[in-house]
Amino acid sequence: MDSNKLDDPIWEYVLATKLQPYLPAVKKFWEDYDKIDIKSTGVYPINYEGIETPPGLFFRMTSTPVRSPIKHVQAFPYVQAAFLQITGVVGGVNKMIERVCYDNKFVLEDFVIIEKHNLPSTYQNGQLLAFVPKKVLEGAEALGKFVYLTLPELCSIAQSKLPASVIQKCARYK
Repeated sequence: MDSNKLDDPIWEYVLATKLQPYLPAVKKFWEDYDKIDIKSTGVYPINYEGIETPPGLFFRMTSTPVRSPIKHVQAFPYVQAAFLQITGVVGGVNKMIERVCYDNKFVLEDFVIIEKHNLPSTYQNGQLLAFVPKKVLEGAEALGKFVYLTLPELCSIAQSKLPASVIQKCARYK
């Protein structure tokens, strides 16, 4: 028996309705992806002036695209499932979200909603829903890379000198 026949399409609607208010800020994040001012790896809240963002929207920055929970996407916006305040789901909200987002088939506008859970590197290790544009997933290798540079390295580059440490950091992307 096909398990898809047992899924109720109402849950896709509920999830889409709960995620919709996050889209303006998520779109802005991806528009400004190449301008993100990153100081280090970790989780950061997303707040844009003039864009009303519901609580719980963050972005995750990893040290390298290969170590990212979403392979080849080094920084991505996400919302913790708990912030969506979905209740009354037989079998549990987390399982429902996992089923709806299974195999990256849940798409909201131009974004694939990717479900991840129990990631030690995210806020409270809970279930999260990442917003990644379809075109980014299809060509994620083409995204730029964030490389951590120390202040002395930056000063050397500003003086048109390329330190060996920078060459070594960048060599892994050949």
